[in-house]
Amino acid sequence: MEAGVTLDCEGIGALTIASRRGTPEHPIIRFDGYGSRDAATGLRDRYLRVSRTEARRATAQRGAYLWADLIGLSVQTPEGVALGVVRELIRAGEADVLVVARAGAGDLLLPMISSVVREVDVAGGRMVAVPQEELT
Repeated sequence: MEAGVTLDCEGIGALTIASRRGTPEHPIIRFDGYGSRDAATGLRDRYLRVSRTEARRATAQRGAYLWADLIGLSVQTPEGVALGVVRELIRAGEADVLVVARAGAGDLLLPMISSVVREVDVAGGRMVAVPQEELT
């Protein structure tokens, strides 16, 4: 997130980023109206929300996508065999897990790792994946 972006802070309201420094993994953000560490202590342990438009802009720059963009994608094997439709995502430690609803069968769980999820085409509404039992 860059200067000028406004976030919604739980229990506080709108906060506008004044500056950002540090690393991408550990950014240090200063908000307008919060010029010191002491002034910012009231922001601790609160959730920040970014608009979907701003989140999409930020992820598009990195070739990434939002979880919400994955819900409803059809999932198929590299050979084109339909596996189902992404119904849900689960945060599960090192790798997030896709819950794929299959017609007439139980859900298929796919970890979001490159050896399983080979391609994500949000614009095309599909994802290519190799279920783990089929990996060689």
